[in-house]
Amino acid sequence: MFNRILVYLDGSKFAEEILPYVIEQAKAFNSKVFLLKVNTAPSYLPAYSAMPGMVSGGVSAGWAIKLEEIETNSYLDKMTRELSEMGLDVEPLAYTGPVIDIILKCIKDNAIDLVAMTSQVYKGWKRLFLGSITENILRGSNIPLLVINTCEDHKY
Repeated sequence: MFNRILVYLDGSKFAEEILPYVIEQAKAFNSKVFLLKVNTAPSYLPAYSAMPGMVSGGVSAGWAIKLEEIETNSYLDKMTRELSEMGLDVEPLAYTGPVIDIILKCIKDNAIDLVAMTSQVYKGWKRLFLGSITENILRGSNIPLLVINTCEDHKY
């Protein structure tokens, strides 16, 4: 039923909480698993600087972005290796850009049947200001989403 599963990972332990569910589904359906990590502009890059193209400590913005790409590839290699050792067919995907746009593009480009991800279900003001990647993916695609809540406030 689910031949191709896209797993959105942000590098956090919270995001990795979806993996046991993905492993179970992938083994049950002999699915190919795509591990996606998206780099946005690094949060430590200032919107403007006294020295354009530089971040704190005199590091170039280009080098900071390159370093994040190296860290992403290393993380994905590790996760791919771990899942492959469990007998899964895994392909890592790393992109830079707006998270929601990239997830939706990967769904289309890779003929994804299921998206798996974690979500922190915010309430009140947090929800208003932080938004929801999960909610946007649900609205922007017509395939099933496997989502678990990692928000500590919601656990009983």
